[in-house]
Amino acid sequence: MPPPHEDEAFPAIAEKTRLKMGPTLTILGLALAMRVLVIWTVVTRYPPQWLFTRGMEMGLLAKSLLAGKGLSSPFGGDTGPTAIVAPVYPLLIAAVFRVFGAYSMASAIAILIAQTIVNLITIWMIMHVSRRLFNQATATVAGLAWACSLPLVWMPTILWETSLSCCLLAGLFAIVLKYRVMADMGPVQWIAIGGYCGLCALVNPALLLSLAGAALWLAYVARGRQSYWPLLSLLTFVLVFAPWPIRNARAFHAFVPLRTTVGLELWIGNRDGATGFLDESVFPMFNRTELADYVTRGEVGYSAHKSELAKQYIATHPLEFLELTARRFVRFWTGTGTQNGSALFALHATSTTLLGVIALALLLRRRRYDLVALFAIPMLLFPIPYLITHAEFRYRLVIDPIMTVLGAYAVVELAKLTVSASKATSSEPRLAPAKTPILRSI
Repeated sequence: MPPPHEDEAFPAIAEKTRLKMGPTLTILGLALAMRVLVIWTVVTRYPPQWLFTRGMEMGLLAKSLLAGKGLSSPFGGDTGPTAIVAPVYPLLIAAVFRVFGAYSMASAIAILIAQTIVNLITIWMIMHVSRRLFNQATATVAGLAWACSLPLVWMPTILWETSLSCCLLAGLFAIVLKYRVMADMGPVQWIAIGGYCGLCALVNPALLLSLAGAALWLAYVARGRQSYWPLLSLLTFVLVFAPWPIRNARAFHAFVPLRTTVGLELWIGNRDGATGFLDESVFPMFNRTELADYVTRGEVGYSAHKSELAKQYIATHPLEFLELTARRFVRFWTGTGTQNGSALFALHATSTTLLGVIALALLLRRRRYDLVALFAIPMLLFPIPYLITHAEFRYRLVIDPIMTVLGAYAVVELAKLTVSASKATSSEPRLAPAKTPILRSI
């Protein structure tokens, strides 16, 4: 007798799988269609090299890598080695340039397609995390939000690591949530987490605080099951990430663990005339005086000098610094950190922020303190560098997967409460109307 069909042997499992995959595939198809439309618009209606103006440093670094000069000359010319950005994303752009040609239309299309695929993976992981933590309704709402929100639809056109950072942060949550319920979590899992965090930091060092916080959260949740394995995770992280600061030490003869741009960014945001927005007019890319100073001092010396100037300003203008920081805080969470940015940025960020806060309140009310802590870690730690420099909207996008999961949960729970309240009201017994006495005429 032939073996029974899967649907006959395991009808419940097959039906559950269909219920999961149906909405997911539909939402992924919708997301793909909208992003293909964006790619078509860019290719047919924008100048040939438009994409490469949305992250000029990346193209210059990729060209330098192809020329055999390593990561160098981020502002044009031949200014020597640089560490203004982490190495992984420029290496990926260089790989595209090698295959399709530097600054070619084919390279632009390849980058747009690759970042669209990364977006789709992010949506899948957002839905996976939402389903694992809450339910299918939350997963569907979260997936639809990421598939259709216009700022997110256009995200593949940002020639920075933004799309990849979003995907990696969503992946971290998926991994942590999977491992937290493993009774036999051992060295292999902790090595995987350490390696994954090391890769994330090589893509975007700004994720480092969030990575550390999530790893510590998992170590706390898993306490008692393993006592020393988290140290193995730390060792793996060091091994994966160490080549970057070692390279910087050899290139600059100085200790540069993350990036050299911190001092410059701090000065741009904290100086006479600062508004809390990114002022590109004082950036070496667009300012010849600053470029000359950068060349004269060298990258490390230039950044250290700018850092000292910023610290002096903060020390002598503490109230102005607090005011600028407050502005940046508001702009980060409301999506208004990009000067002359679209109103859609503000609508997207403000709505997800408000819904995210509501979701945390609901989780607190239900005493889900573990989930509150997990979500609060990146919400508290990730914005810190931008609160003291400038809060561009694309920085806010990096933690959008987390905010989307929370926002979707809030929408679903508020809808349930509304329906329950409506049913309760409609089921209340109604009192019969009192009879009006008939007045007799006298």
